[in-house]
Amino acid sequence: MAKAKKVNLRKVLDEILLEGGVSYSLFTGQANPKTGYMVSILGFEKQIDLDKIVEQDIKDYVLTNADALWGDTRFLGGWKDGNKVVLDVSVNIDSVTQAYYTGIINKQKCIYDCSNKRYISLPSPQTSGTETQQKAYAKMKAEQYAYLLETTGVE
Repeated sequence: MAKAKKVNLRKVLDEILLEGGVSYSLFTGQANPKTGYMVSILGFEKQIDLDKIVEQDIKDYVLTNADALWGDTRFLGGWKDGNKVVLDVSVNIDSVTQAYYTGIINKQKCIYDCSNKRYISLPSPQTSGTETQQKAYAKMKAEQYAYLLETTGVE
């Protein structure tokens, strides 16, 4: 069983405050992957006032969400959003189609393209119908948007 790296809370907070955001793996100690797509997982978002956030807030978040943050594709996400800092659990996904799908079913507004350092907007998820229908819609939209992005570069 792999041992987790010591979390550098100062590095995480500095990346958020000075660079605007960070994706940090507690498993590997890696910050800001160079490839893949970062996708937030529904239900783990926490907002903290920008002028009040301290390292202890990040430590508390990590301790509360340790199980969800465990694994080599899981990351602690943090970024500035207006006068708030948003913390979340994100996953790094290699496939753009899978990233679109995961983002849509997790009701996210966008995903982050690590290679090109840009956000990619997502369509709203289908809210009517059965869960199976909603997932089918998300899969269809993910394939459509990924094809468009890969062939034209347009979101």
